[in-house]
Amino acid sequence: MKKLLQYLLFLSLTAVLLYFAFKGVSWNDMLEGIKQANGWWIAASMAVGFAAFLIRARRWQFIIHPLGYRPSFKHTYDAVMLTYLANFAMPRMGEVVRCGALRRTDKIPFESLLGTVVMERAFDFVCLLVISVSVLFLRFDTFRAFWTNVQAQQGAPADAATPAGGYLLYVYTGVGLLVAIVGLLCIFRRRIRQWSLMSKVKKLWHGLLDGLKAGFRLQRRSAFFTYTILLWVAYWLQAYTVMLAMPETLHLSAVDALFLMVVGGLGWVAPVNAGIGAYHFLIKCALLIYGVDNGVVFATISHETQSLMMIVFGLFSWMAVAVGSRSRQSAVKNVPGSPFN
Repeated sequence: MKKLLQYLLFLSLTAVLLYFAFKGVSWNDMLEGIKQANGWWIAASMAVGFAAFLIRARRWQFIIHPLGYRPSFKHTYDAVMLTYLANFAMPRMGEVVRCGALRRTDKIPFESLLGTVVMERAFDFVCLLVISVSVLFLRFDTFRAFWTNVQAQQGAPADAATPAGGYLLYVYTGVGLLVAIVGLLCIFRRRIRQWSLMSKVKKLWHGLLDGLKAGFRLQRRSAFFTYTILLWVAYWLQAYTVMLAMPETLHLSAVDALFLMVVGGLGWVAPVNAGIGAYHFLIKCALLIYGVDNGVVFATISHETQSLMMIVFGLFSWMAVAVGSRSRQSAVKNVPGSPFN
């Protein structure tokens, strides 16, 4: 019941964001905008997106190697594609699924893999933050106009702004809750240690630490940073190629594409199924700054082409992992003296 309610909550949030994204959109104009898009540039965007999948899989290998394991590129790629596929079912579930897939194919401890994923996501968050701050300095007025559009699309007055006291209230509330939780843990620490669940928590914690330590013991740091740069260049090119595919956005610059990449990145990481709704809403608000009224067309083309690849290639990877696991089980059963005989 808890999982069902959580899923319904995410689904409701997705529906609300889709409503705001497509509110007031003429479907005839939207279909006409899609028809006018340049198919070659869209194909180029999909090719760059697929290259990003490969780059992410290869980069993950560099983080895993310090653990003492050498998973094949194919198995790592399949696990990464299962990440995207699972995120369509439940936000952030893909990170758990890909660790489980690689544990199944290469017998790597799940907890250690989860630690490498935490390290990878933390590093990507820092990269996104650095890029966002850089674009903020380059396009400060654009960011301010973007926030105004977000509020306006939600029905707030154009000049409305959250007062500083409102943000401080959120901060104080969060800090108060954190202090209360830590205090309760300290008071009841002896009872908590007696719980059988604590042994599992300790195992998970130690595995996470192993994975995080492995990330800081990178044996090929130059290659890791090179692939990280390539990954973010690929994300930027995805936005830029879709921008070139639409007549309404042809006049935008490479820096504007970087701004759209940052906004789109925030949509992808939002707590909704595969960024659905959040990506469309944020991109629509961003393009309104440039006078593009049908920004939802850009968002639909960009998001749905990438989603199509994630689903199709994710299903292929799912079948590859399933078939490979059955083949290994059959091989074990046919070994002389095996307890499965």
